[in-house]
Amino acid sequence: MSSGKVARLLLALSGACLVALNAALYFDEGWSRTLAFSGLLSAGYVALAWLLVHLRESKLEAEAALVENQQRFDMAFAGARCGIWDWDLTENRVYWSAAMFDMVGLKQPSRRMSPNEVKALTHPDDLAAIDEIMQAASRPSRSYDTDFRLKHADGSWVWVHAKGQVWGGGRLASERLVGITIDITEQKLAEKRVSEANERLRDAIESIGEAFVLWDGDNRLVTSNSKFAEFLDLPESDVAPGVTLPDLMAQASVTESWPQPGTGRNESVREIHLPSGRWLQISERRTKDGGHVNVGTDITDIKTQEAQLTESKGELERTVRDLETSRQKLQEQARQLVDLAEKYAVEKTRAETANRSKSEFLANMSHELRTPLNAIIGFSEMMESELFGPLGAPKYHEYTQDIKGSGQHLLELINDILDMSKIEAGRMTLEKDDLDINEVLGESLRLVSGRAEEADLKIVNEVAGLPHAQADKRAVKQVLLNLLSNAVKFTQAGGSIHVTGKAENGMLTIAVRDTGIGIPSSALPKIGRPFEQVESQHNKKHKGTGLGLALSRSLVEMHGGELGIESIEGVGTTVSFTLPL
Repeated sequence: MSSGKVARLLLALSGACLVALNAALYFDEGWSRTLAFSGLLSAGYVALAWLLVHLRESKLEAEAALVENQQRFDMAFAGARCGIWDWDLTENRVYWSAAMFDMVGLKQPSRRMSPNEVKALTHPDDLAAIDEIMQAASRPSRSYDTDFRLKHADGSWVWVHAKGQVWGGGRLASERLVGITIDITEQKLAEKRVSEANERLRDAIESIGEAFVLWDGDNRLVTSNSKFAEFLDLPESDVAPGVTLPDLMAQASVTESWPQPGTGRNESVREIHLPSGRWLQISERRTKDGGHVNVGTDITDIKTQEAQLTESKGELERTVRDLETSRQKLQEQARQLVDLAEKYAVEKTRAETANRSKSEFLANMSHELRTPLNAIIGFSEMMESELFGPLGAPKYHEYTQDIKGSGQHLLELINDILDMSKIEAGRMTLEKDDLDINEVLGESLRLVSGRAEEADLKIVNEVAGLPHAQADKRAVKQVLLNLLSNAVKFTQAGGSIHVTGKAENGMLTIAVRDTGIGIPSSALPKIGRPFEQVESQHNKKHKGTGLGLALSRSLVEMHGGELGIESIEGVGTTVSFTLPL
C-alpha cells in the first residue's frame, strides 16, 4: 500500500470514529447503545493504530530508498569529479553535495554554508566569479556559467567549472540557484602546458633569422614571425592570421608567384625578387592537414655578389684580352728597357767615375788653390797695413782692401766647395768630443759681430747654461757661422738676430731667428740643396753660392741631428739644428 493511500484511509477512519462518538453523546438512548457504540469506537481506534504502524513503516522504507538513491547519485558524481550546488537565495545558505566536499578534500558538515564561507575557499583573484553566481537571478537568462579556483585541504588550488539555473520565485516560497560544478584542474593544467609550449614555439620562431610562415589548407595565414612582415615591407598588423595568401601578396605588391604545395611534392625551393629589392629563397614543405610551411632566407647579398661576379667575369675577360694585347707591348718595352738599363749602367759608371774624378780633382786642387790665395791675402794685408812704408797714392790703399776682400771671399768659396766634395765622396770625417756649445757659440758671435755692427744689426744671445754635446767643434762652428752669416746677410738695417737653445729628449737644439726678408713658401722645399738660392742670377742682390745651408745640413746629419727651416716672407726666418747630448 502506498503512503498516499494509507494516509487517505487513516483520515476516513478517524472521521468515522469522530462521527460515531458525537452521535452517541447526542442521542444517549441507553447503555446498550452506548456499549455498542463504544465497541464501534474501540474498533475504529484499533484500525487507526494499525494504520499508523503501517504508515510509519512505509515512511521509513521511503526514507531508506531516498538515502540509497542519494548515495548512488553522490557516488556517480564523485566518480565524474562533479558536485552539486543548491543555493537558497532567500535564506542565503549554500548546500554542497558530498562529492563537492570530496573535490576540495573536506568533510561534509552537518549544516549548510554561508556565502562568506564559500568565498573564504575561493581564490582571491576569482571572487568576482562568486559574485557573478549570486547575480544570476538579476540577469535575463537567470543562469550562470563561470570558472574559478577553490582551495584544497592540502593547500593547492582546484579549478572548477560551475553552471546552473535559478529555480523558484512566483508561486514558490523562495528562489534557489541549482547547478553542478565540475573539476577542470587537469584541463587548466593542460591548457597552461599548451600555452607555455606555444609561447616557447613562438619565441623560437621569432628568434630565427629567416622569415617563417604557416598556411592552412585554404592558403590562409595561421602564424608568422616579424621577419616575414619585414621582408614584405608591411606592418605586422596587416600580417594577421586569417588573411589569404593572394590578398597578402597583392597588398605587398609581389608580382612573382609565392611557392605553394605542388602536386606529388612535399618540398620545394624557389627564389623570388621582392619590390623592395630583396631576394628571398623560399623553402616550402607541406603539412599533414593540407597546409604548408614557408621559410624565407634573405639572399640579397649573395645575389648582389653573383651579379658583381658576373660583371667582374665580363670585365676579367675583357681585361685578359687587353692583357694579351699588352703582353706583346710589354715584351717589346722589356727589350727596350733592357737596352736602356744597359745604357744606364754604362752612363752610371761614367757618372760615378766622373764624380770620383771631380772629387779627387777638387781634393787635389785644394792645396794648389789655397796656397796662392793665402799669399794674395797675406800680401794684401801687408800692403793695407803699410808695413814697409806708404804706398803713395790713396787709391792704392783702396785697391789693397778690394784685393783682400776678394781673396777672402774666394777662399771661403773654395773651402765650401772642397768640404761639400769631401762629404759627397765620403771622405769627410768628424772628430767628436765633449763640446761646450756656449764656448763655440761665443767664438762664432765674435767673428760675425763686426759685420753685424756695419749692417746696423743687433745680435741677442739667449743661450746660457746648456749641457755639453758630443760633436766635432770645427763642424759645429762652421754650421753656426753659416747660419749667423745668412742672418746678417738677409736682415735689413735696424733688425735683430736672436740665438736660443734648449736641451730635451737627449738632444740639444740651437735656433737662429732673424727679422729679415724671409723666404717665400714656394721656395722652402728647395732651400738646403747644393747651389740652390731663392734669388735668380738676373735679380740677385746678395753674394753667395747656395752651399752654406746645404753644407750645414750635411754636417748636422753626419752628427745624427736634423736641420729645419721656418720662414714667413717679410717677417723673418728661423733656422734650427739638433745635436745629440
